[in-house]
Amino acid sequence: MRPWPERADRPEGVRVELAGLSVTGPVRSRNEDHVGWAVPGDRVWVPARRGDERLPAAELAGPIVVAAVADGLGGHADGDLASRFAITMLLERLGPLGVLRGLPDTLRDTYQEVNARLLAGEIGEEGAGARRLGAQTTLTALTITAGSAWVSHVGDCRVFRLRDQALELLTTDHSQAMELLRMRLIRPEQAATHPGRHLLTRSLGGDISLRVDVRSGEVREGDAYLLCSDGAWSGLSSDDIIAALEGDLESGVGQLVDRSIGRGGDDNASVIALRVLRVGEPPDASSGRRGLWRRVLGA
Repeated sequence: MRPWPERADRPEGVRVELAGLSVTGPVRSRNEDHVGWAVPGDRVWVPARRGDERLPAAELAGPIVVAAVADGLGGHADGDLASRFAITMLLERLGPLGVLRGLPDTLRDTYQEVNARLLAGEIGEEGAGARRLGAQTTLTALTITAGSAWVSHVGDCRVFRLRDQALELLTTDHSQAMELLRMRLIRPEQAATHPGRHLLTRSLGGDISLRVDVRSGEVREGDAYLLCSDGAWSGLSSDDIIAALEGDLESGVGQLVDRSIGRGGDDNASVIALRVLRVGEPPDASSGRRGLWRRVLGA
């Protein structure tokens, strides 16, 4: 595993190990998913699309570490460009942050900016005057800080957390099936196979009025997280995810993708596995840490 060197002048912060993989589905002509990560002040890493993508296992350290997954909407124009644009803008906006103040507002504001730029067709691939209308994408990110983990989310990618051998889903799919489940019109077992489970009710570039889910909770040393697109999680069991997060992360992400596709998955599959090695102390340690996840819905 490649260590990410720490500068002597960097504030004490978090250290994580991370690995990721994004592959084209067996019946897809192109991969419309993107993955990426950022360390403030050091590096933003979003791979250029050349078929499948791998985030080599690495240790990252800094005041903030960010990992993100985006899934461009199939059937819409330029879904692959939309997902890369969303990932790149989010990581570039968070990259300069070295303090925690204003983080939730920055997350919400960045999602809103990406949404507005996509609605205007400003993907940025062909110069400032170009317009590529109709592109849409999901975007889900995990931001680890000293003492807290933040999940920002629009769409149906998912974030799981493994703590003390207990796996917890930290996101809610923005899909027709989940909306029907919320209204108690269908049961959980029906939602798992409902034809609307992949039909989105929220996406970036889909509506001028966007609600962004932002959640935060305590982070602990030893916590492990999985970010994954719907093409990955739809073919995985809880046991699959637990096994991958408890073992070698680079091998684990490969096994998850192979199992998802091997069980009949035909969509692109993308996963990022992350394990917290050190938490560090927040700038205001006297404020204490909150153990309960809380949700803020941004307008």
